Amino acid sequence: MTFKMACYFGWIARDLREILYSILINNYVKSKIMTVIVNTFCLSNNIFKFLLYNYMCETVTSKANAIANLLNRLSYVTYDVEIREIISQFSLRIIHAPLRFYGIGFFQFGFKFLYRLITLVATLLIIILQ
Repeated sequence: MTFKMACYFGWIARDLREILYSILINNYVKSKIMTVIVNTFCLSNNIFKFLLYNYMCETVTSKANAIANLLNRLSYVTYDVEIREIISQFSLRIIHAPLRFYGIGFFQFGFKFLYRLITLVATLLIIILQ
């Protein structure tokens, strides 16, 4: 999954380079309009897949946390000692090892990853433009 996300990021960078190269370097020649349109389509497709994977990871993580909260509340409702013990053991496992999607242990997929990536790209653009 991490390799796939890195590939999408590389493809997004390549598509942006091709679009900007066609517009700025080739002076927007009519023969290059089709290249710009195709690269824009590929760029939007790669951005959509990149955002979709992060959204799916965030959704699954939040639903797993909701199930953990439900199990925690469920343990107080039951009066059977054996069932309460089984539920409490399972909820302790979920609380101490929550479901998260990590990229080789360096970063966690989801909205925080997208926020950090956007701030990193914006910072690099500001440094380059200065």
